[in-house]
Amino acid sequence: MDKRVVGTLLGIAGMLLWFMPWTEFSMGDMDFYRTGSHVGGIAYILLMSSLASAVLSWVPQPVPRIIVAALSTLLSGYFWLSMGEVAAWGLVGLCMVSGISLLDAIEEHLAFKRKEKLK
Repeated sequence: MDKRVVGTLLGIAGMLLWFMPWTEFSMGDMDFYRTGSHVGGIAYILLMSSLASAVLSWVPQPVPRIIVAALSTLLSGYFWLSMGEVAAWGLVGLCMVSGISLLDAIEEHLAFKRKEKLK
């Protein structure tokens, strides 16, 4: 599969996971979930970074995508660490998707440098 398509799919997956459960808490017999929109504030950067990652996968230079993916990985990891054991599957998935996106962007950057070296 083309790297651009993979990057776009990872960005779309990150945007979808932003709307999934991030934390779980209970009040009595009822279970509640909090999503990225409920966290608000800085969590919107994660939504925008997933969108930017999807768009920047079509740009020939991979460095902006590396920066955006690193920001997304760091922020989602921060939220996961701060929420601890109440972190739900949406936040864990977002952390994994942003990490895979970062690794994909780094791999693309190394391939780009090798191609430039051969010229």
